Amino acid sequence: VLGIAVVIMGLLAAWGEGSLERIQLELSRAGWSNLSALLESLGTASRAIYLPSSATEFGTVMALVPLVRPEPPDIKLPRGFAIRYGREGEIGLLLYTPGSMAVSRCLGVGAIGSDAAASLTNCLINHLTIARRVTVMSGSDGITVVVNGSRINELYSNELVKAVLGSPTASLVAAVVAESLNSPIVIESEEVRGGNVVVRLRAVGHGA
Repeated sequence: VLGIAVVIMGLLAAWGEGSLERIQLELSRAGWSNLSALLESLGTASRAIYLPSSATEFGTVMALVPLVRPEPPDIKLPRGFAIRYGREGEIGLLLYTPGSMAVSRCLGVGAIGSDAAASLTNCLINHLTIARRVTVMSGSDGITVVVNGSRINELYSNELVKAVLGSPTASLVAAVVAESLNSPIVIESEEVRGGNVVVRLRAVGHGA
């Protein structure tokens, strides 16, 4: 229904530059459009909660889209698409995101540790080479990440899925920070300033 195979193909092409990658990227848009239509039919535009790999039984960074209450789970989530969790029967959609694949690649080469700034630099710049510079500022109101020169292509235009998951650049940032801090993360806001993508994050739940 969601065209997951096509979506994953789009993730592989997200930071490519060749003609084949561009074709794959165009094909992947159908999958993202289907996901957007599903979210619209469910009447949800809740911000996704980016979960570290320790929050899932299968050890993968995922995004949980709450359908009832926007709170992180207090159990390890099993594989599945529509997940029931929590003491009050909370329901959510468990999604692979652009950040899921990026974190998987970076974990494989030891590019992600407990320092969020170092992890973002090692993962996005040194390993994936999809940004020129990353600056991280932490404060009492959350974490602000400035990504300069992002090379990640737009995957889903202005679809509803972008409001839920954030842009592909923001998705990668949120996933890396969630894994680094071992904490659920929500994208509070993002904006483009010239050649920079400014992403504001907030830790939620037990790791906050």
